[in-house]
Amino acid sequence: GNNNNNNNGNNNNNKKASSSISTHLLSSSPPLAEPSLPSSLASRLPLRTSGRNIIDRSGQRFRLQAVNWYGASDAYHIVGGLDCQSLDVICNSVAELGFNCVRLPFSNEMLRRPPAEGSIDFKKNPELKGLSALEVFDKVINALGERGLAVIINNHTTYSEWCGGPDRNGLWFVPGSSEYTEERWIEDWVLLAKRYSKCRHVIGCDLRNEVRFSPWPFAWPSVFGSCAKRCLLGQSWPDAAAMCAEEVVKVHPDCLIIVERIIWPMGDLGPYAESPGPLLPKLKGRLVLGVHHYSWNGPGRYLAFSHTMSSGWRVFLRNLLRNFGIFSEANYGDMSRGELTKEIFRQWGFLLASGTCPVWVSEFGACEEEGSYDMVWLERFLGSLEALEADFAYWPLNVGPKPGSGHGEPYGLLGPDWKPRPEWDPRIDLMRKYGLLPKP
Repeated sequence: GNNNNNNNGNNNNNKKASSSISTHLLSSSPPLAEPSLPSSLASRLPLRTSGRNIIDRSGQRFRLQAVNWYGASDAYHIVGGLDCQSLDVICNSVAELGFNCVRLPFSNEMLRRPPAEGSIDFKKNPELKGLSALEVFDKVINALGERGLAVIINNHTTYSEWCGGPDRNGLWFVPGSSEYTEERWIEDWVLLAKRYSKCRHVIGCDLRNEVRFSPWPFAWPSVFGSCAKRCLLGQSWPDAAAMCAEEVVKVHPDCLIIVERIIWPMGDLGPYAESPGPLLPKLKGRLVLGVHHYSWNGPGRYLAFSHTMSSGWRVFLRNLLRNFGIFSEANYGDMSRGELTKEIFRQWGFLLASGTCPVWVSEFGACEEEGSYDMVWLERFLGSLEALEADFAYWPLNVGPKPGSGHGEPYGLLGPDWKPRPEWDPRIDLMRKYGLLPKP
């Protein structure tokens, strides 16, 4: 749904005016000062890549053991939880669970908006009063740094709304829009990279989340070069990412560049790691490739949530579509541990084995119901993840209703008060069991 009505009653003319004024103000604002970082983090920065690993200043591996904290790409324009808990308490919760990094999604629209009314409890967060959404984002980034947590900022959506499936947030720009062009996307990235260039704990820029086709006006992303543009309205995603990265690195020379693969159809990472290619060797020493895995998605042209098609005619339809080769045969949740490990190696594990570049599983998650399709898959997946010793980010930290949609968040790790839950959490337990998180 379109959740763009949270603009405190601004009419469209005001929106356009405030948008252009703030673009000018934003681009001329000085870089944010670095918060005081604990020496345990500061002494390891900046990071770079070497072979399959992200490494610190002394050449030791820095494994991303991250969690996603969403909200700044959604209808309220700010991270979740600030309406019921203080920023400090939430940041402490992240550190307490044993994560060392946070992936912070944002939308391009958020950069020029105030927080939605009611999205912050000012009694608990008096220091956030009167700030724009971007200034709240600054405070979040600094508070995380003070707890010794690294940050990767992720351009999740263009418009501030929940994303998924074929929608207007599918590409890194909006086809046919004069406001959200490819140039504007790159300008916004340069603006943020410059803004956080003095904050060493902002270690990376994740250029775009889950690139997929735009249904209207129709345009689709491709892994191939300029031929894609000539054939059927295709847009080369690796070329666009390389162009953006080049500008980002000019203003923030130490940051890692994360390029996620196209999410549907879900192919292997070979074309992104070609050298010479659009991304390598140009981004050698800083390129990290990103992938997402859930029980309900899968390789190739997967049929999302196909395991829920469990009644007679739905099963018939699902099997028919798969038998005709319209959709892939199985999703990740349908695979045995052996099949899953083999499939992951085919898609991206081979890049780790050959020492080409790091691969970051920047999203995976599950609901906690014991014995559920999700949990059975999660245990198999964590086994594969640990066998490859891959970098990861669990989705998400958040609990409670999703902004603008009202649905509860089934994958969240915290209690309703945004503190670690006093009772046992089977997902945290599994992450500890497989060595992804430190044991308490």
